[in-house]
Amino acid sequence: MKTLLFFLVSLLTMSKALAVNCEDQKIIESYKPSYAKLFKIHYYENFKIVESGRAEFNSKADRFIVTDKKLNCSTSLPLFKGNSTRFVATSTTHLPFLNFFKLHKTLVGFQGLSYIYDPLFNKQLIKEINFDLNPEELLSLKSDIMIAYPENLRRPERLRELRKLMIPIVLNHDLEEKHPLARAEWIVFMSLFFNKDKEAKKLFNEIAKNYEDLKKDLSTLLTKNILVGEIQNGRWVTCGGKSDLALLISDAGGKLALNNTSSQTQYLSLEKVLKITTLPEIWLPQNTWADKASMKLDSRYEKFSSITIFNNINRLNQKGFNDYWEGGLARPDHLLMDLAKILHPEKYPQVDMAWYKELK
Repeated sequence: MKTLLFFLVSLLTMSKALAVNCEDQKIIESYKPSYAKLFKIHYYENFKIVESGRAEFNSKADRFIVTDKKLNCSTSLPLFKGNSTRFVATSTTHLPFLNFFKLHKTLVGFQGLSYIYDPLFNKQLIKEINFDLNPEELLSLKSDIMIAYPENLRRPERLRELRKLMIPIVLNHDLEEKHPLARAEWIVFMSLFFNKDKEAKKLFNEIAKNYEDLKKDLSTLLTKNILVGEIQNGRWVTCGGKSDLALLISDAGGKLALNNTSSQTQYLSLEKVLKITTLPEIWLPQNTWADKASMKLDSRYEKFSSITIFNNINRLNQKGFNDYWEGGLARPDHLLMDLAKILHPEKYPQVDMAWYKELK
């Protein structure tokens, strides 16, 4: 009788515990990013609740739990592992944290293997996945976590559909951030699924400090006029004046020759650009040119042929794809140093640029 009574009391206690909603439990601490605006993390005793994305994409921002332990509370939120060993990614911007924390072997599926620069990834052991995210293909990979972009889904409800099929997918919104440090801070989000968020915060703080210290060091130097972009389909394509590249240039002591107030890529009238009266001092085409001969193939560039040109083509893999979009965006402090070297070579004579090189 006593045994039965003990069992009933224990069962009642467990039922009450599970009746408690996980979101009603005490938050031990919260991580509100210093620069990123599209994710935050709440730490509880045995789990983490993550909020990410923009409300307009999912009708409300995506919310989910990351944990390695059995929950002692109830929840309707999606659950993801915090000790993942099998990872599927859809962009090279999702890969640098694997390098930082020596997790290369966890990558089992990727969209666009030829784009990967880091030679430590064994591409023969990684399956090429379809952009449209074929469910059967993804299920066959038996991943612990898959990180994709909203563009992979085509429509918002696809996220819920894939999760119902037991595909552990979350969305990364780093490219929607407007500050280079905000994009880099998503390393903390990515590292959550590998129990590396503590280390990621430490690394990001170092990156941010390096960046801000260098920015301060450059703030007293003379500014230089910078031309960004190239001709595409009869128009001049350049960065938005509030984009991450524009902020990097500004923080390095540069001023956009084609300044604007947008954060989006700009498509300008070629006639307007060619009417610039004062030639910029430096040109960043941000394309695939390897030398000035490439530029001279198009006579429309003749007006700018005397400008010093630097292009971000210093690190290419064997197929010509660029580490700028992999390792570069993850280290804005190093990118800022590249631009500091370009704009103020006399101040940094011993610095070797990582991603940019002067075209001859």
